[in-house]
Amino acid sequence: MTNPVAAVPRTIVSLGFGAARVPVDLLAQVTGNGNNREWGPTLAFDSVEATVRGLLGSLLGDPELAAQGHVKEARVQQRTEAAERDRAADARREVADDRLQRRREEDQQAREQVRDQAQEQKQQLEEERRQRAQEAEEREEKRKEQARRDEQKAQERADEHAQEAHRTRVAEESEAVAAEREAAERKAEALELAEAADEARRRR
Repeated sequence: MTNPVAAVPRTIVSLGFGAARVPVDLLAQVTGNGNNREWGPTLAFDSVEATVRGLLGSLLGDPELAAQGHVKEARVQQRTEAAERDRAADARREVADDRLQRRREEDQQAREQVRDQAQEQKQQLEEERRQRAQEAEEREEKRKEQARRDEQKAQERADEHAQEAHRTRVAEESEAVAAEREAAERKAEALELAEAADEARRRR
């Protein structure tokens, strides 16, 4: 049977904590934690209430009040552990999110590095191609210049040969003319001698 005398302290405690809870509940509503039974200030208030009920129950010899304190304390402990698990899960999620973000950033950096390397390699290949084309053009120009020089030298040698042939031909013609003149002179001398001999014979 319930002791009506013992019920008085329980009622006072309930009324006192009910009044004291009002500011905590208002603060929870303002901060958006009205339905969050694992919110820190709410847990702290419930823990204090559980301790007070347990102590008063023991001091007043009210087992029901003490039991209320023990039950509330057990519930506070459960909620506290649940809050700790949630915080640990949030921490793990935060770590996982950070790792994921870092991995994405590293992947992005790797992609940018690959793109930069590809662009640099493309520019290097283009520069090498341009340089090879320029060198080939220079070699072709040198080849043409050498061909022009060789042609000029060949023409000069041909001109020299032609001049030498002309000089040889002129010299040969001059010698032939001189030989003919000499032969003509000898023939004229022979005729004169023959005529002189005939004249001498006639005079005899």
